[in-house]
Amino acid sequence: MAKPVKKGKSVYQKPDNDKLSDLFINNGLVPEELRGTDRFLDVVCWNIRYFHDRDPRRVANIVEVLGELNADVLVLEEILEGSLDVVARSLGEQGAGYYQVAYGTTGGNQRIAIMYDLDWVRAKDDIVELFGKGQVVTGGGKEVFPRLPLWAHFTSLTNNRQSEPFDFQLVGVHLKSQRGGGEDQRRAAGQRLAKWLGEEAEIKDADVIILGDWNEPPGAPCWQALHQLEKQGRVGFAKINDSSNISHLMYRNKNEIGSRLDLGAISVAALDNVQAPPTAIHWKPLSKMLAGNPQGRKIKDLLKQISNEVSDHMPVVSRFYFTEDD
Repeated sequence: MAKPVKKGKSVYQKPDNDKLSDLFINNGLVPEELRGTDRFLDVVCWNIRYFHDRDPRRVANIVEVLGELNADVLVLEEILEGSLDVVARSLGEQGAGYYQVAYGTTGGNQRIAIMYDLDWVRAKDDIVELFGKGQVVTGGGKEVFPRLPLWAHFTSLTNNRQSEPFDFQLVGVHLKSQRGGGEDQRRAAGQRLAKWLGEEAEIKDADVIILGDWNEPPGAPCWQALHQLEKQGRVGFAKINDSSNISHLMYRNKNEIGSRLDLGAISVAALDNVQAPPTAIHWKPLSKMLAGNPQGRKIKDLLKQISNEVSDHMPVVSRFYFTEDD
């Protein structure tokens, strides 16, 4: 797992008018208890809201946040191909981990990517997309997966090199958004993922973790196939994703500022190693403000700033013990 961050100089210099730096980054965004350590395997998913590397200020912000997260493996969504390379390089220069990046081939400028720390995680096979373009469509001929799920087979090293490594399959997803409908596509995606989980993933004889932006809460009817697998005791899904633990910021009123769209589905075998189920990381400044019962306008302004400068989604971390004896 990534070692505690050694704070170094970023390759990017934030401009003087970057208010986010003073308000958020310099004081830390990520709660200390959810930052990476060498005791657990931390797998994070995060929709970074159309991330590209053309804006040095935003790149610097993302580098700072990922340095705080200090995760071993990250599933990242809405990524321009190649744009995480500079992020990985900067994290390495800061001593925050030596990351390798694999990009999906579908989704245009909003692809799925997997980034992993080479010191603590090894890919056992090529990282590839599942199913294939045009292979899974709705009755109306629409692509069920606008971005094909990105699959990896990993082995993690442990903090005790004498212990057995933890082998797992990781699938990153970004399912059809709610704009313009999409419920049929999400339902079909849930059915296909459930079939893969129940019948095909077992071929590798490794635990399975599916993470990403599902664009519906965990209890939504469109996930009936996954709910059925959960009832059969084969996967953790609705029970391990707390719908009140919001991950997507969207202001409706001061008591409703978001929803839980970023989810995890974990095979029962992997659940034995879970130290913390998929948990959205709430930014410290946001939590502090909400605790003070602020006016709606102040909340809206803060959410807008966070969305513009970082993302309208918050990361979700799943934390695993390296071994059952930990």
